[in-house]
Amino acid sequence: MPSTKPPASVTEYVEEGVRIAAILLVWGVLGTVATHGLADIGGPGSPLETLGPQLGALLLATGLLNGLLYVLYRTVDYCES
Repeated sequence: MPSTKPPASVTEYVEEGVRIAAILLVWGVLGTVATHGLADIGGPGSPLETLGPQLGALLLATGLLNGLLYVLYRTVDYCES
């Protein structure tokens, strides 16, 4: 008969949630700075005006994928232990 692991404490789940939120927050801030900060540097017609929002979208997508990857990693880690 397979043994089951006792459930984790609420504190552990909250800590995992905070880690995921921190990952999303950092990437969100980077994406926002790239989107709005870089677009304002060169002014109208600047290459940064078009490159900034594209880079921001890339950073936001990277952050979402990073958060998803972390959740999948923790799921596999939890299932194996």
